[in-house]
Amino acid sequence: MGIENLMMGFDDPSGVFYAGQIVTGSIQFVVTKPCQSDGVFIVFIGRAKTEFTKSRSVKEKWTGGIRETVTLTYSRFQDFFGNQDLFDRKNCVYNPPGGILVPNAFSFNFALQLPMHIPSSFIGSFGAIHYHVGLHLSTNLHNRKGRGLSKYCILPFSVVGIKDLNLMPQLLSSVQLNNHKTFGVLLWKSKPLTATLKINKQAFVSGENILVSGIINNESNVTIKECELKLIMHVEYSACADVCECPRPFEWEEKRNESKTVYKCSLPGIEKASVANWSNVPVFVPCLPPSGLDGCYSISTSYTLLIRIVPLEVRSALEVNFPITVGTIPILSAVAPSCAVYPSNPIPGPAHQPGGAGYGQGGASYPPQPMPVQSGPGHPPQPLPGQSGPGHPPQPLPGQSGPGHPPQPLPGQSGPGMPGQSSPGHPPQPMPGQSGPGHPPQPMPGQS
Repeated sequence: MGIENLMMGFDDPSGVFYAGQIVTGSIQFVVTKPCQSDGVFIVFIGRAKTEFTKSRSVKEKWTGGIRETVTLTYSRFQDFFGNQDLFDRKNCVYNPPGGILVPNAFSFNFALQLPMHIPSSFIGSFGAIHYHVGLHLSTNLHNRKGRGLSKYCILPFSVVGIKDLNLMPQLLSSVQLNNHKTFGVLLWKSKPLTATLKINKQAFVSGENILVSGIINNESNVTIKECELKLIMHVEYSACADVCECPRPFEWEEKRNESKTVYKCSLPGIEKASVANWSNVPVFVPCLPPSGLDGCYSISTSYTLLIRIVPLEVRSALEVNFPITVGTIPILSAVAPSCAVYPSNPIPGPAHQPGGAGYGQGGASYPPQPMPVQSGPGHPPQPLPGQSGPGHPPQPLPGQSGPGHPPQPLPGQSGPGMPGQSSPGHPPQPMPGQSGPGHPPQPMPGQS
């Protein structure tokens, strides 16, 4: 074959990167026999693509008034790195001398600074956002059927876009909604089923819990079978048709919507004429792309928390909808109340799995705040009690001595010239009942 063991890999084995981070990796391959080559080329691809079809019955003048069914294909592409085709714009990482690859083992490194304003990776029913690294190793080798043996390799990776919830402080407040419903008609209408529910805030990151509290008052004569709590993702796709194929100008652009439940939990039902009290019922936010997919104009996401009070019999349910915003950098006051909020520009750091509530869990790094006993830039460190700093002599603790200071007596002990303890140039002082040099023993009280 000539080229063997072609491998690509990222320095970060997870293959998940934040917008603004540097994607680094390496390429390795082995050449077993000399071959001509135009070089080794690599390119980064980031694209959004939407595509769907729509059939429409039309009646035009030139068809003699006969209706025809026309199927239109709508599609749209968006490129985030400025490339139009996988190998249209090649970045050469190695150009062999004389255009000849000699038998050897080769290894090359690559790196790319991701733009700050690119959307997260996403896969849906009518569109997707993909990122990958493409490698093209061009050779003049051919197999027995005459096909070229140039090597192509694609390595996908995931991107987590930046959506900073600290730029939306209004979403930190709680929201309360009310709704009611009656069963039956006219004279057979029941008393109302009323729901007054509240969520702790309106914005979350993957891994957090939405806390639901409230009261459900069932004054009706209908038993409630269960209460469903669903986190729903809504996706809107937009695409364009070929102007030549589109029979009507206003149909040139079309949108397609999709909704799916990403998390669901249930609570027990409610008997007739009874009340249910909810206190901080958790609804988990799984790993999700952020709301809006900022930076992509063909795919947009949004989220709602749907609470359904489902009656036992075949009747429509009482519903309460809360709009939810999903981000990638949490509201810092909710993560560490004692910390100040720093500007929202993230510092690229190691990749992480989206989903730890606290990001701390957001993956963005912020400069640490100095502690009161630490020093700042351009200032010498401040000494702790009992310690010394630059340019300061050590401070003696009680009972200890420092440079240029005589020893300090502890309680119950004497210092220089004090009874019971001697100092340089002074004889030791006798304690009561003891004798010293040149002194006879002193009697104790009660002794002669």
